[in-house]
Amino acid sequence: MSNQPLIAHYLRRVRAAIEGGEQLRLPGGKAIAQSLNFLEQGYIRQATQEILPLLDGSPLSDLAHFLMALIFEADNDRDLSVAALATVVSADDSSYDVLCLTGDLYADWKKLDEGRWAYDRAIERAPHASHAFLRRGQLYSAAGDVTAAISDLERATMLQAGLADAHMALGHEYRDASMANAAIASYRKALAIEPDNLDIAIALDTAIASVIPPWHSAMLNDSRRNDVYDTAIRRAVKPGSHVLDIGTGTGLLAMMAARAGAEHVTACESLGALADLAREIVALNGLADRITIIHKHSTDLVVGRDLPRPADILINEIFDAGLLNENILETAADARARLLTPTPLIIPGGAAVFAMPIECAAIASERHVSEAAGFSVAPFNALTPQHYLQTALGHYDWRPLAPPAELFRFDFARDEANYAETTLRVTPLQDGTAHAIALWFSLFLDNETNIATGPMDPPTHWQQAVFAINTPIELKHNEPVILTARHNSQKIIVDISWI
Repeated sequence: MSNQPLIAHYLRRVRAAIEGGEQLRLPGGKAIAQSLNFLEQGYIRQATQEILPLLDGSPLSDLAHFLMALIFEADNDRDLSVAALATVVSADDSSYDVLCLTGDLYADWKKLDEGRWAYDRAIERAPHASHAFLRRGQLYSAAGDVTAAISDLERATMLQAGLADAHMALGHEYRDASMANAAIASYRKALAIEPDNLDIAIALDTAIASVIPPWHSAMLNDSRRNDVYDTAIRRAVKPGSHVLDIGTGTGLLAMMAARAGAEHVTACESLGALADLAREIVALNGLADRITIIHKHSTDLVVGRDLPRPADILINEIFDAGLLNENILETAADARARLLTPTPLIIPGGAAVFAMPIECAAIASERHVSEAAGFSVAPFNALTPQHYLQTALGHYDWRPLAPPAELFRFDFARDEANYAETTLRVTPLQDGTAHAIALWFSLFLDNETNIATGPMDPPTHWQQAVFAINTPIELKHNEPVILTARHNSQKIIVDISWI
């Protein structure tokens, strides 16, 4: 019998359905059972003889036509098999279970439109059953209709909360729609139902990894960062202070503020998995009565709904290696306009960004190519994005070619999210090949406390931002060059050129 695994799968499903239902008690039930026995043994002619009398006028005609579809499939006659399934779907009295079996077989044949037709009829017959919504949602997904897929899969999980397949399929749709928080929640529900399901566990782990970068652990273990924040927060917080913590992550800075004596801390976190974890950590440390964790972007917060009143103090640590990539300028400006008192304290209060051309052949060899295995592959460099990478220069053999130059200085209590450009003349301290430009910053937590992330400073989890130069240039001692830097309030780009 051809297509044996597929046919055997559906024979098992038909047997499970009739043994768990009332079909065997109906007229023709014994013939259905006998035909199944013959089919399972590969006796197609005998099975057909049992089924033929049931095709017209029998209460089991839907099941008989479905079994005929399997018989035609066993004979490698797909056209007749499809026609038999169409008879099932077209009939007014086909049962929900047989319509679902029909839709599933269509789906296995990649006949998406026909499969949706079968599930439509099944839903008409039993609008409160989950399987047809699950499978129709999966077909919508295969056809690229994300909105319809999510709608059906959400309905399936509502109709049968314990259906792990529906939660997992919904998680996949959320993931592909870049709805990471919703995907993680769906995978967690699926895993709670089937805790030993490896596929679900891997999907959940992958979804979490996509939104929670691995540097979180390094950040929490960064004692320099923690100490300067704790010092500035202790200095700022007074009895009665209401503190807003934007991008709270695990809630660490919020807990520092509560420990320093804040009356209340409102902390927001846009990643659902982190917000849930922050609540757990805050509760573990006995601070749940003084810290409110809200799963929202700060731009969605509203005073009077999410915050009891405007905050006196804003704390945040939304800085990448190049300072701006986590949108600090726009975030701070929005908070000042809507969420803070007229004269708030902001921690950090500002920052300065520095750059310096460096010689580092290892970085050049990692990020640019000229030839490989004797072939020229230099055009590949045109695809290299004009973007820095987070790098610990201490791990490389490198040397500075000019003094650090301050590119930009920011005041988070006043600056708006604007474009800016600067051109600086720098004078090399020695001859050398500029392979890259190193970028770093100093954070001014307050007037007395700061932390720098430069390559000559004690290490931090931020490390340095390093631009590899597409075409390295030769620098000469005391022969000035030009550094050109631009930013759009979210990203800094730096280039070097001769005068």
